[in-house]
Amino acid sequence: MTTTWQEGLRQQQPQLADEHATVSDIAAELNSSGLPTAPHIVARLFHELDGDRAAVHEVAAALTAAQRSGQRMLPTLLPLVPSVEALSVGIDPGDEDRLTLLTAALSIDDDLEPLLIAASRSAEDLLRPGIAEHLRASNGRFALTRRRTAIWLQHAATPQETACAHRKLERAHRVRGDEAIAAWHAARGAVERRPEIASPLTNAAGELRDRGETDRAFAFAIEASEHAAPLWREHAHLIAGTTAASAGCFDDANDLLADLASSSNHAVRAGSLTALLIAQTCGRGTIPTLDTEARPPRAGDPRLWRAWARTTGLAAVLCAERGATSAMRSWLAEAREADTTAGAGGEVRDPAVALCWMLTGEADADPIEASGTFSGALLDALRSAMDGDVVEGRQGLARSALSVPEDDPLIPGFERSPLTGAYLAVTEALLRFWSGDIEDARACLAAAALRLPVGIPFAGLGAVLARRIDIAIDGASGPVARAISATLPDGIRIDTLVDSGLSAYLLGESEQAATDIALWRDRGAPEPPLALAGLEEVGPFVDRERVEPPDASAARSLLQRIRGLTESSWRHEHREIAEAGRTLTSSFERGRVEALLGSTSLVHGDLPGGRRHLRAARRLFEDAGAHAWKDAMDARIAGVRTTQDAMSDPMTDPIAVIRDDDALAAGRAAWETLLTQRELEVAMRVAAGSENREIATALDVSVRTVEVHVRHLFDKLGARNRVELAVMAHRAGRVF
Repeated sequence: MTTTWQEGLRQQQPQLADEHATVSDIAAELNSSGLPTAPHIVARLFHELDGDRAAVHEVAAALTAAQRSGQRMLPTLLPLVPSVEALSVGIDPGDEDRLTLLTAALSIDDDLEPLLIAASRSAEDLLRPGIAEHLRASNGRFALTRRRTAIWLQHAATPQETACAHRKLERAHRVRGDEAIAAWHAARGAVERRPEIASPLTNAAGELRDRGETDRAFAFAIEASEHAAPLWREHAHLIAGTTAASAGCFDDANDLLADLASSSNHAVRAGSLTALLIAQTCGRGTIPTLDTEARPPRAGDPRLWRAWARTTGLAAVLCAERGATSAMRSWLAEAREADTTAGAGGEVRDPAVALCWMLTGEADADPIEASGTFSGALLDALRSAMDGDVVEGRQGLARSALSVPEDDPLIPGFERSPLTGAYLAVTEALLRFWSGDIEDARACLAAAALRLPVGIPFAGLGAVLARRIDIAIDGASGPVARAISATLPDGIRIDTLVDSGLSAYLLGESEQAATDIALWRDRGAPEPPLALAGLEEVGPFVDRERVEPPDASAARSLLQRIRGLTESSWRHEHREIAEAGRTLTSSFERGRVEALLGSTSLVHGDLPGGRRHLRAARRLFEDAGAHAWKDAMDARIAGVRTTQDAMSDPMTDPIAVIRDDDALAAGRAAWETLLTQRELEVAMRVAAGSENREIATALDVSVRTVEVHVRHLFDKLGARNRVELAVMAHRAGRVF
């Protein structure tokens, strides 16, 4: 049995790219129609409805907003919509064939033998005209020619026909010894409660959940609860609720688990707490607070204390994801005590502690090991990246994908769930982004988005990452990224100001970019727990620790250093910074350094040097697949060429001194990528010798406003006074 994440990795093939393109189009259409739908839900509907786009639109409109966003499970039977109902036109199989097709539609197993037993048919009967065009059978398996036919058949059948078909399937599966499947059909075909089938259904649901078959596990558990006596009903709700949480369906999980947290059954209560905390934190944004009333009795069963250790450990990780370090420390203290009381020997505690230190960027003197399928793979990959070996981190994830999944002490039973698969997939895409492989990162995240709730991990990191990748490649967030963002649970909020600032910056709209980044800083500069490249080229720096690989930290430091250079320090430090930039292994990060060196060279009057850096940046961005950044470099290079051609006398040598009366025009061209429009106007007037009062009168602003602009000019351009700024403006008009 493979994990959902592994399945996604193995299916990154050409047909997946075609499916992604179609799903992207449908997601964009649904969003524009006021029906935002998560990409993995769109892909699921697309598959279940045979790729019928009209049917996908109609079914999405019939679903609730929570179902479209993935916060609730899709119904076992999708609604009957006009596009599906139209399938009945021209279909007139005889009653016997129609009942055979209904039996096939109701079966949850594609084994041919039980179908033949239930329908009292032979394999040769299925080859006759009429039924053969709707049902395929080969190698002991069967499938309806069109999945949509199953929806129509079930809606068109009478309750008596449906119950009869289920009872026949029950008997057929009992003959073969398939007790779990027989119990399912017994429950669906029952006309009254049958408490005796609740136990096998609940047990089967737990096994299905552990195998990662969340849809079937949820359906089995809900069906079991309908027939169960009170004791088994709690167990069934526990399986259904934890399954819903593991799939990211937090509304369902909250509904099913809320009452179980106060159950008198200690095992049920302990089993519900972890999933309930995840659902309430991710779904509603409720940062978990320590409730000692939920603790097991101090003399209780060690198994209950182990469950409590898992609950407290994961609560600490959820707090770390959201930057709630004080609450995180309280939960970690409780996790340590619970692990000790349970005699777990750190097996549960250690991965939780290590993940918390990783997500908060706090140094751990003695690195803690974690061997779990999920926690171990995640920690090893991130640690490799933090140690400067992003490639090793990616290779480690790839190796873990090929290994046989084993129990993870931190999340037993959830190793194959969609939610853990989403965490691993987002981590894989993040490592690709960090290493500068922007297009590879998008392909990885796109493949995962069709199958997993990728917006949930790390407090919305997947949504932010999807947007940043799209902006780097296309200059704006795409339909899948927008759909992920629009369908995030209420408990996950992301800030899009950096994204809008980046888009504006790449379009050459420096003033809008600076405004967006300033507003972002005023809001507290919110970021995901694992840092992504922002827009250090514009606006104020946010000086704080970030969880990122050394390449990203070094690039950010170089960008800050470039922006802080003065006129006097430029020539000496320029070469040193350029040399340091060449040590960066990420093409994308090095490209950003080269790009700012290019723009700053123009400010300091070095047009050939500026053009050289911009050309280097262009090539690096092209290598990284960051095409929007490459296009921005093309625009800047063209601007330099245009300015130089306009200033040069075609009858003189190409490196001749430029005419003095054109100097300020050249300065304006050199500075326009670094300054806002109003700052540029002030700078030109300062360079021309105007005093602050004269500038205020000309621009119809206060003298105080001009003084603020001038101070910003000195900071951005590295000038110490008005004279130095004027010299810089005139020097930009000369080619060296």
